[in-house]
Amino acid sequence: MALNIKINFEEKYTAQPVDKLNYSTFEAELKNGEKVTLGITISMDEHPFMPDVLNLSFGPVDANDQIDDEVKLPHRHHSKVFSTVVFEGLSFLNKHPKKYLGIDGSTMSRAYLYYRCIQNNFDYLHSYFDIYGVNYYVRYFRSHEDQPEFEDGDILALPVVLEKGEAVTAPRLYNYFIFKAKQPQP
Repeated sequence: MALNIKINFEEKYTAQPVDKLNYSTFEAELKNGEKVTLGITISMDEHPFMPDVLNLSFGPVDANDQIDDEVKLPHRHHSKVFSTVVFEGLSFLNKHPKKYLGIDGSTMSRAYLYYRCIQNNFDYLHSYFDIYGVNYYVRYFRSHEDQPEFEDGDILALPVVLEKGEAVTAPRLYNYFIFKAKQPQP
């Protein structure tokens, strides 16, 4: 994936809503000229550790209208793809001003890509969103069989306001990013 992504809501693909709630698709072009259908979905289930946070996922759509958010694709226009996804997220948040959207960096490379994208577009994104990074902290308790067990309070999700130019090293890299639409000032 490219790291020089520029978010610009004037340069995006046109997303079409699908009959499912909070699900849309758009056609993107790959480097080889092939077209691929990408889907964007927002789960209406709140994050288990953060109230009012809904998960946004995106990726290629399979024959069953399921999104595979772990595939790496050689997009011709990475910036247009990410601009489309972020714009759709903003549109949702403007309709649901008490909600937050989270994007999971499911791998270290994806988390780094998302973090670099946020930092490289910080001023633009910050004009629309309050942005947070989250690291999950997990405390393991070993049972007598040496298997990990989780109890209430073992997993902490502590959102931190992201700052422009903040340098975070790989071991401390956020693995979840939360966006809240800024509300118009009266």
